[in-house]
Amino acid sequence: MGTLASNRKGYITGASASNYEQALEITTGIASDSHSATANSLQYFRSSGRGGGTFRFIRTFLHFNTSSISGGSDFQLQLTSGGANGGSNSAVTAVKHTAGTSNGGELANADFDNIGASYSSSTTFGNSGTVTIGLNTAAATDIINNSHFNVAILLTLDLPGQLEEDPLEEDGDVTNSIAFGSAINLVYTDPVSGGYGNKIAGLASASIAKANGLATANIGKVNGVD
Repeated sequence: MGTLASNRKGYITGASASNYEQALEITTGIASDSHSATANSLQYFRSSGRGGGTFRFIRTFLHFNTSSISGGSDFQLQLTSGGANGGSNSAVTAVKHTAGTSNGGELANADFDNIGASYSSSTTFGNSGTVTIGLNTAAATDIINNSHFNVAILLTLDLPGQLEEDPLEEDGDVTNSIAFGSAINLVYTDPVSGGYGNKIAGLASASIAKANGLATANIGKVNGVD
């Protein structure tokens, strides 16, 4: 079993909108970078008071330096819950992001909507203990083939197209807390041991069956290098 700790972790509080649908389209917010304490970092907040009301989301952004990973399977994202109050609405989904210039740089306010395809299915977020998010094939491919893995965590109800109407019937919030002071890890099954586990000519070892006619399981070194 392999374990890789996050290289950077933080969240962005989206700017306020006047309803749920408009909150989903917000493009900027206030970034809280390199966070190290328990924080309300996944949220949908609704207050329909005077002046148009306040509707907003908070999204979490993580970066991992995956240059040491060239193979593996069963990738999971693990973190520690600091609390959740939304019942089934507390479910989360991992998605790709391009925040922090995609290479672990500092989060910026304008990174709020720099999100892409899903990296997981919707996952229960417990009120305490370890939250494990199983990552899909697209995530595994990006982890194995790239030196940077950027994964955001959103409330599933924060994903466009998931719900047709506001999930809250009255003012309130759905808030999940993450214990940023605890480890946030990628956990995965290591490639089969005994072969040559590094990249050759830029290809991940998982994509190489043979080198010069020899099965990778029979290769300990290439050109004298482990």
